[in-house]
Amino acid sequence: MEGGAYGAGKAGGAFDPYTLVRQPHTILRVVSWLFSIVVFGSIVNEGYLNSVSEEEEFCIYNRNPNACSYGVTVGVLAFLTCLLYLALDVYFPQISSVKDRKKAVLSDIGVSAWEMRS
Repeated sequence: MEGGAYGAGKAGGAFDPYTLVRQPHTILRVVSWLFSIVVFGSIVNEGYLNSVSEEEEFCIYNRNPNACSYGVTVGVLAFLTCLLYLALDVYFPQISSVKDRKKAVLSDIGVSAWEMRS
């Protein structure tokens, strides 16, 4: 791949799925997407229990419904964020403006920093 603005080749090039799949950040995004499904799915399916003596379901995390809600929220936001940036990875080679590429890269860095902080 020839050098270009912000780590991409020349804008307007042909879409190459093989190159996209081989990029480390794409692999990590797919793995993160799968983990977000696991987090969301496990809390939704097994995070709430129904006690025989009580009518209402309760969260297994210290009987605190906020803990399960937080886990579900994090899982859903991670799922949507991974999908958004996977779509951006597919579209990125077609972005011709250096300013738009810079915004895409900086938003990726900003979201990643925000997620690391949480």
